[in-house]
Amino acid sequence: MPFRSISIREEVYEKLKKYQLKNESFSDTILRLIKVNTNIMDLAGSWKWIPDIEPAIKVIEETIKKVHGEEKKKIEII
Repeated sequence: MPFRSISIREEVYEKLKKYQLKNESFSDTILRLIKVNTNIMDLAGSWKWIPDIEPAIKVIEETIKKVHGEEKKKIEII
């Protein structure tokens, strides 16, 4: 497989690094991010790729409860 070197600004590198999943190369990260999903069913199961998904799910569930009035507390956006 041929390889190419590219130059990117430090700012871009740091942002790309935040999107990189565990054990994923930068090439794989870029391919994943630029992939175009034209069918919503292609997104099914995508949540499993999110690292530390449990805290995110908890925040979403709590927010939904607050929005629907199950909890009368003020909604805080993190």
